[in-house]
Amino acid sequence: MRVKLKLPRATYRSLVLVCFLMIHLSGASGDPYERTPVFGLPKKMPRNALISVYTNEMAATDRLLAKIFGGPGAVAAANSFEPAGLSNQYPLYRGDLLGDNGRVLTGHLSHAMHLYGSTDGRGETSLYIPTGFTSHSGSPTPTDGAVTFFYPRLGNFSNVTVAVFHIANFGINHEAGRVRIGTVGGRGGSYAYYRHSHIEFYRGNTGLPSASARQSLRIDPAAVFGEVPTTARLSKTVADQRSRK
Repeated sequence: MRVKLKLPRATYRSLVLVCFLMIHLSGASGDPYERTPVFGLPKKMPRNALISVYTNEMAATDRLLAKIFGGPGAVAAANSFEPAGLSNQYPLYRGDLLGDNGRVLTGHLSHAMHLYGSTDGRGETSLYIPTGFTSHSGSPTPTDGAVTFFYPRLGNFSNVTVAVFHIANFGINHEAGRVRIGTVGGRGGSYAYYRHSHIEFYRGNTGLPSASARQSLRIDPAAVFGEVPTTARLSKTVADQRSRK
């Protein structure tokens, strides 16, 4: 005997409202690289992830990048993995995936990095860039708070543009061998429990490329200031080979 469950009208309306809110919150924000956090989602590694383990080498690179770009307590995510302490706003792994057709699907943190003020994504920290840039764009863009900086030489690379998204309290101030440009959590990255900045490195004096052009111009952040972690290097080599097929 089949039993039909009839919900009260008020309960039904509440469920519809919740579904609507979930769909709304998961939609893209003004920044083409960001989505509004959806809380309560489990952190699971996808089976088709091209990088399956967050290694000690990756952790060391993230610590170095946090020291270069952040203030006290800063946490960097530049090897396809978000900080483990992040409160489930996003999946733990946000790197390359292998599609059913054998082609590589680019992740949000594929050749890009996030900078947080704490491991849970709620903290605040100053935002820095290295000295040596010769030009930069004006005030942060109105949609995603982005400013670009051009370096004739940066770390291991020549002719590099650094794009910093979600800059709050923007201002250029030289401090102890670095340049303070504001704080994390500007427009597009200022959610109450997910305050961060997004940083990308491009080949050439590009300014801010269009969203469709950025992927082909990106430089892996882990390669800019040190040796690329072995696991990430091998996985991304395989990814590049597969993507050419």
